[in-house]
This record gives sequence, C-alpha cells and structure tokens, in this order.
Amino acid sequence: MISYRFEGFFIEFLEKIRFMEKGVIAKAIFLYIIVAGAIVAGAVIAYAIDLKRYHNIRDPTYQEALQFIRSDQTDKNQYNQSYTCINFANDFINNALNEGYRCGYVKIEFQGAQQHAIVCFNTSDNGLIFIEPQNDELVTLTTEQPYFGKKILRFSIIWPIVSEFVSMLFLSLIIPQLFMIATLLAVVYRRKKLL
Repeated sequence: MISYRFEGFFIEFLEKIRFMEKGVIAKAIFLYIIVAGAIVAGAVIAYAIDLKRYHNIRDPTYQEALQFIRSDQTDKNQYNQSYTCINFANDFINNALNEGYRCGYVKIEFQGAQQHAIVCFNTSDNGLIFIEPQNDELVTLTTEQPYFGKKILRFSIIWPIVSEFVSMLFLSLIIPQLFMIATLLAVVYRRKKLL
C-alpha cells in the first residue's frame, strides 16, 4: 500500500517535471539535493548523538536497580485516559536509559483481550526483576496466576535496541532520497538526449 502511494506520488511528480522549462528543472533538482542533504545530515547528527548517549547501556546490579526505582519519579504521575500504563512504562524505560541502564518493556496479556504494561530489569547479579512503574513495587509474574485481579495468559519482554532503531530510521531517510535523486538525474539526462 505504501509503495503504491509513493509510486503514484512519484509519477505525478515526474508529470509535473515534464512540463517545466530546462532552467526550472535544474533549480528544482538543485533545491531537492540541498533538502535531501540537509535531511541526511540531520539523520547522521542524530545518529551520532544517539550512539554517544546509549553507548554505555548495561544491565544494572540488583542494588543499582533498587536505587534507581527509589529515585525515579514516574510513579508520581497520575493515571488517566491520556496517561496510561503504557506511558508509565515508556517514561520509566526512558529514565532508565538516561541513567545508563537497560530496561525491558513487559506486555502482560489477560483473558478477554485485556493487556497491561510494566517494566523489568535483568540484573547482573540477581536475574530478572519485574516492576510496576505506577507504584514502584517489585512484582512476580507467572502465567495462570492473578495480577490486578485478572489471570495472566502470557507475558512478553521487549528490550529496546536504540541503535538499531536509529539505523533503520537513517536508512529509511537515505534510501528514498537517493532513489529520487537518481530518478531526477535520469529524467534530466533523458530530456537532454531527446533535445
């Protein structure tokens, strides 16, 4: 679906180019290359900042995890329709990453298609611990056991891999830009050849 929309946009763009004068096409290509370069440069800078920020992410010790839980202020937020368990978990994880600790997002599934989000640390000396970020309590998760008064069907842990996300973002920005530039240059070359 996305490629079809992109293709449609691109065909429409090429149709507009066909009716432009030579000077206008050259200016449009030059402007496009400048914009594409700025986007790529911005992505590279963001990537470098992100790598520096998350270069030393590690699993905390059990004591470090407890100290972080006590110091984190996420539990002070109020639960409402616009700030739910997902927001609590995301804020807790971001705060942990900012402190240099790897923190997992835990998705709990209950009967009746209900879900809940908490967090976890894989401590280097005491293994996996689960935390309810709404109240900073250490919790135990076991399938078929109750949590929040509901029976847990299953739960899964998602460990954020920041550098991979940024790499994918960078590639998603650069590949379409290079494709557009190559196509524009091919169109200009073809037009020169026809004239």
